[in-house]
Amino acid sequence: MSMNRKQLRYEGEALRSVAMPLGGLGCGSVALCGDGGLRQWQIFNNINHLAHVPHSFFALRVGETGKSRITRILMSDALYDDAEFVPPETANDHVIPKASRELLAVFPGVEEIRFRGEYPFAWLEYRDCELPIRISLEAFSPFIPLNAQDSGLPLVVFRFTLHNPTESTQSVQLLATLQNAIGWNGISPIEGIFNSDYGGNINRIARLRNTTGVILENVHLAEEHPKAGEMALWSLSAGKTCTAWNDPIKLLRDFYTQGSIPEPLDEGPSALGETWNAALLEEVILETGKTKDVTFLLGWYFPNRIIDWEQWWAEKQGLSEDQLSGRVGNFYSNQFKDVEGVINYSVDQIDRLTQETRDFHHSFFPGSLPPAILDAVSANISVLRSPTCVWLENGSFHGFEGCQGKSTPGGDGFGGCCPFDCTHVWNYEMTLAYLFPELERTMRDTEFDVQLDPFGVLPHRTTMPLQAPRPWGGTIIGGPDKPALDGELGAILKMYRELRNGAPRSWFDHHWPAVKRIFGHIEKEHDPDKDGLIIGDQPNTYDISIFGANSFIGTMYLAALRAMEEMALLQEDEFLANVCQERFDQGRAKLKESTWNGEYFVQDVQLEDHPEQQWGKGCHADQLLGQWWAHALDLGYLLDVEDIQKTLDSIQKYNFREESFQPGPKARIFAEGKERGLLNCTWPNGGRPEVPTNYSDEVWTGIEYEVAGLMLFEGGIEGALSIVEGVRDRYDGRRRNPWNEIECGDHYVRGTSSWMLHEAAKGFHYNVLNKSLKFFPRFTPEMFSAFFITPHGWGRVSQDIEHSGLRITFQVDWGKLSLNSMVFGQQQLGEILCIEAHVGDVQEDIESWHLGHEMVRVQFPSEINVKAGSALEVTVSAER
Repeated sequence: MSMNRKQLRYEGEALRSVAMPLGGLGCGSVALCGDGGLRQWQIFNNINHLAHVPHSFFALRVGETGKSRITRILMSDALYDDAEFVPPETANDHVIPKASRELLAVFPGVEEIRFRGEYPFAWLEYRDCELPIRISLEAFSPFIPLNAQDSGLPLVVFRFTLHNPTESTQSVQLLATLQNAIGWNGISPIEGIFNSDYGGNINRIARLRNTTGVILENVHLAEEHPKAGEMALWSLSAGKTCTAWNDPIKLLRDFYTQGSIPEPLDEGPSALGETWNAALLEEVILETGKTKDVTFLLGWYFPNRIIDWEQWWAEKQGLSEDQLSGRVGNFYSNQFKDVEGVINYSVDQIDRLTQETRDFHHSFFPGSLPPAILDAVSANISVLRSPTCVWLENGSFHGFEGCQGKSTPGGDGFGGCCPFDCTHVWNYEMTLAYLFPELERTMRDTEFDVQLDPFGVLPHRTTMPLQAPRPWGGTIIGGPDKPALDGELGAILKMYRELRNGAPRSWFDHHWPAVKRIFGHIEKEHDPDKDGLIIGDQPNTYDISIFGANSFIGTMYLAALRAMEEMALLQEDEFLANVCQERFDQGRAKLKESTWNGEYFVQDVQLEDHPEQQWGKGCHADQLLGQWWAHALDLGYLLDVEDIQKTLDSIQKYNFREESFQPGPKARIFAEGKERGLLNCTWPNGGRPEVPTNYSDEVWTGIEYEVAGLMLFEGGIEGALSIVEGVRDRYDGRRRNPWNEIECGDHYVRGTSSWMLHEAAKGFHYNVLNKSLKFFPRFTPEMFSAFFITPHGWGRVSQDIEHSGLRITFQVDWGKLSLNSMVFGQQQLGEILCIEAHVGDVQEDIESWHLGHEMVRVQFPSEINVKAGSALEVTVSAER
């Protein structure tokens, strides 16, 4: 069943803010934009959303031999000047670099661009009535779930496809250019080839078998200099090169008149304050009806990432500047020694890297899930490869909350927002955990081996470098001022998630004492009565402390108790497991008694004692965060199912705004006018405090996805879709970038809660501990198809219900699928006559099967392993 792709195409007004970040995991990125240009150059260990490297573009020359040629910059200025456009207050992806305007003012771009974006691919179709050929671009960086190294290459692939529909042979020249920006700080404006950081830049030709490229270096920078590094512009053909040009007008005139590029102006290092540009030229003779590809690669290598962000919490605790500085490096420098190594590997492996990236795309996008869900889930994968995230040389993965930008007026627009690994914001992240669980585990290593203090307190910001003393025991300063309780509870839940997602048992055994230590701290400081109800000081992700019983922290505690119970049973600690079970039973009863108002859960707080930063009688969108976690980890219901469903109905009724959005007086504007959005908190029954909880009048995509995901788990399809579609309508390219969901900064991590939409929509749970799988598709179960992933493999799962029964197929495209048992929906099959399982032509034994409440459980006598290229097919014959 094919999905409607309409929502994933961008043209006309929807191109204005399109900017897809391309690059590897933690490698930085460069964005391919709706005008066809390359912007947001953040590959230099820099964060600057408006960073631009001029003189870096593609151009086309085409015509019949002996006749006049047509030349076009492969960009379009169709949206450059629109007096009626009103920019959004918190986004700036629409900003056109000065150099792009200057370039298209001299030489024409194409009339129109059509952009199709299905992450990790961008497909651009260049339209111009004067062009005799059809030209399109496929751009991507290799992306292969469960293969972090290949998904972490500092590389972008640009594959142009040329087709000649005319009756005449066409001569085509394709030009690629790149400025040598080695030494640039990634922030200060570049005027043409001039910048105060430039000088000593040199470009040299390099060849690899039948491919040709230019290596861009800087001979004035010492090897250990923070900005030392290399760039590469490469062609997979043996084209022509120019290693040193400085005037785009002269370059393009030569290109226009002769179809050539000039001889290098100079082979030596550039003068102080100046740099050189490089160019590659590919020539193609395109006969009638023929199609050919031309592929360019952009690679980079900047190994000397340093700590260049403020760590105010550590400074307040007395750590010195020397202790809080130094080189942390980039992981790719372990695999490669220079950019030629990146290119060499990529050229050798390009066919495999391309195919496996396409395999992921083909597994993910065609299917039964609504386009808005696929769009939301895939778009937020890009956060992992934006400058928000870093993968350090020591192998550890980390991240800011987001990147400084227009939504962070307190900053200067440069650098990461709110460093580092903020536990309460990363509480919502699910994308890395499912696609690259090995990297996610390094974040738990940081929390439990480095950050956790001897008494079980977990500061919610990671101090760098990791070998620096920990600033334990004092005020953290900055969102909130004390260790975030929701982050500490989340650490327990994340540990159990990682265990289900393939963590080695030895890894879990190593961390178990620390897990018990953090649990003991929570028990002592926040549940002194040991009754499962937290009522005291609760620092949290809203950058404040709340007080009194509430279901936001309350359900997180209940979920953590359930996770601790499961982990204690694995460790054969029956005493601790029983303690957690008893406290859970007490806590869920007390939480309802204290906070349930018949429609939703309120905050049981004495406003006389705590008059500010509480929500009291309000309906908070985040009030069932723990239940979202519990469903994600298959931990069951924390509260009565009827109360959960009523609460979700209330959140939809009271917090969701359609076509009449009025931002609060102090709110950052993430939705406005006729846009739809889910407010963080409302007061349908009155009682709004004079100073309510921070951010109550704002709309956060990470919370919207969390609520929508929980609705899907509960079967609330209509409500969930209205919320998700509201988000993606706001991020439709017209005013906001589809690949940049904003909160406190660009590419904000909380939006990666979207991954759970996919798991909830297909009703999919896999537990590596017992190799069990559950599958209950919530959309078109009679004919369903979607991507699936387990810790060791991924592919496509499909379900077909016919009059005579049901068929479920797991097609494995990468790695393997291991199963001991599976559970699926009965789907009103009637009397089941027979169940069979096949891997290819081999019939597998079934030890037993039995019916439960609206489900069927199948047990295999031994583990089934389905390898890539094979499929497991389970068929159920039934008599209706």
